[in-house]
Amino acid sequence: MKSRKIRVRKRDGSIEEFNAAKLAGVLRRVLDRLEGVRTDADNLAGGMYLYLQRTRRTIVTSAAVFGMLVKILRRIQLGDAAELFELHRTLRMVRRRLLRVRHDNGCTTRWDKSWLAVLAERTWHVSRPTARILAGEIELCILPQEEAEIARGAILDLLNEQVSQWGLAEPVPLARIAARVSEE
Repeated sequence: MKSRKIRVRKRDGSIEEFNAAKLAGVLRRVLDRLEGVRTDADNLAGGMYLYLQRTRRTIVTSAAVFGMLVKILRRIQLGDAAELFELHRTLRMVRRRLLRVRHDNGCTTRWDKSWLAVLAERTWHVSRPTARILAGEIELCILPQEEAEIARGAILDLLNEQVSQWGLAEPVPLARIAARVSEE
């Protein structure tokens, strides 16, 4: 059977290619929280990809991928992992709704990682999937905090640090990043 490209429609409406490695990373983070669970996240993500290859769909929503993954976890007798995965997603959605970004002019906006991904893509010339993963890593850092607001400059510092730690590029002076942000 010939391999087809499977694309995922994200929550913000953007579409990207299905990335089994990214899904495996999410699975690993959730499964690592459960003692005694020794399941290969790479094989689960690969199985999801193979299943999607067999369907007639070429575009699937991220919510549908999540739903399929929960069903798979339950089917292979990992109900605790499925519940933890659902709880993780629910808590993340709630925190996204509650978290505000404080701008230099004092106004606040609701947290949304899509602007951060676009900024990473433009500033460091990384691919869209890499930029989205970077933004997701920053989100993982800030969502668990109890703060209701976070300064936009602090988010930019975290992004700058992450890009440098990953060895993607040298840190960029914050003033240059801020200039890119104001271009949007």
